[in-house]
Amino acid sequence: MSTYIGHKEGFFMDQNQMLLYIMVGGCGLCVLYGILKRPSYLLVLLARGGFCSALIFFIHIYCQKNGIHAPVDLNIASIGTGALLGLPGVVVLYVLGCIV
Repeated sequence: MSTYIGHKEGFFMDQNQMLLYIMVGGCGLCVLYGILKRPSYLLVLLARGGFCSALIFFIHIYCQKNGIHAPVDLNIASIGTGALLGLPGVVVLYVLGCIV
């Protein structure tokens, strides 16, 4: 129980959430600056994101058919990592998924 009047459980952000939002916002601003500076960068991001999404999807299907647990699912975080970092980012996701 909190002693604050009108305090709703889960209403306030903790320090980790604030840091996460600041980092995500900063990364988003950097990507937007890159797109504004060189608009062709958007096509590179879309192509890399599409390629990495397809790669993650087909690895996931292959693992399912062979009864292996795939450590990486297709979600916005994995697509964003693949779009920004490319194939090395996908490799890092799978390595971290196997370690953790």
